[in-house]
Amino acid sequence: MGASLQTIEGGPPLNEEDVRSFEKNHGLALPTDYKEFLLATNGGRPERDLFTIEGLEGDSPFRIHFFFGLNDPIASCNLDWNLTVFRERLPTGLLAIATTEGADKICLVVAGARAGTLCYWDGHARASERNLYFLADDFSSFISSLHADELSPRLPEA
Repeated sequence: MGASLQTIEGGPPLNEEDVRSFEKNHGLALPTDYKEFLLATNGGRPERDLFTIEGLEGDSPFRIHFFFGLNDPIASCNLDWNLTVFRERLPTGLLAIATTEGADKICLVVAGARAGTLCYWDGHARASERNLYFLADDFSSFISSLHADELSPRLPEA
């Protein structure tokens, strides 16, 4: 992977079959860099959790609360749970891969010409307001852009 990101509190270890099964069950093809992240971390709270959004006013930078994974004992921490729960709210072709402290979502575009790009979905926007904001051309670029501050999760000392 072009850039690495460590997490804490991720789900149980995954293998490639777990990821292939998720893709097959939901008719998705996940980008390689994102699959590598899932296999390495299976989601969790990232060590670098701050990001900015061009064109969105408000509390910038924004903070990622949790990256979703697979087979987590906590249902709401799973990609498939979020895919089901937000199916009617998120635009078609988006997969929520993380949540912010305010419950907005970081989404991976999984269909169409923009597949592989990432966007921010503002879950509090009114129907007449813009609710999607471009974040990065690919997952590796997005995680490379993340940074930390004194409130970011601390990884256990080795």
